[in-house]
Amino acid sequence: MLSSITPTRSHQQIHRKASRRGTTLIEAVLATVLLGMVGATLASAVAFMSASQRRMQQRLGAAELANRLMLQYIDDQDAMPNKSLPIEYDIDTYRWTLDVNPVEFSMAQPPPETDTTALGSGINFDRIRLVSIRVWLDESSGGARGFSTELPNSQLTRLIDPLAFSNPDSLQTMIDSPGGIERLFERLMEMDATSGGSQ
Repeated sequence: MLSSITPTRSHQQIHRKASRRGTTLIEAVLATVLLGMVGATLASAVAFMSASQRRMQQRLGAAELANRLMLQYIDDQDAMPNKSLPIEYDIDTYRWTLDVNPVEFSMAQPPPETDTTALGSGINFDRIRLVSIRVWLDESSGGARGFSTELPNSQLTRLIDPLAFSNPDSLQTMIDSPGGIERLFERLMEMDATSGGSQ
């Protein structure tokens, strides 16, 4: 009579080790879902960072363009570009506006009386103007034709004396340009009329 054969302990250990090597279908699906979620999160984070960097570059472009327009206005007001047309900067286009307003100063004592209509005569507070330039992203680059604070934009404001040339070559450039002397005399007469009307 044959005795029954029972598996030894070593056989049971080998069987258990072999059964632990595989994964179930549920574990594989769960791992795939987790990898998909991690990949989607990383992709959205990269897209957000890329969009933020692009927006910062557009704001920087607006600030640089506003600064260049202000310098051009100080150098030669009549050489400003057409405000109805967008300006290209880098790979984007921008719209811009220019506002010039008189400024009223409240001083503790009146300034000494001098001939303030002549060039190089010093500061004439009646001539000071508040110049503001606003630049924003154009519709062709994802912005809009009209200004909005939600768009990449920049605004630059300066107090400027139209007859106080900051660059020594600016006066000579104006005089040498066609009709430059006439424009200079027109400015002098306009400033003189403004000063006379404010007294």
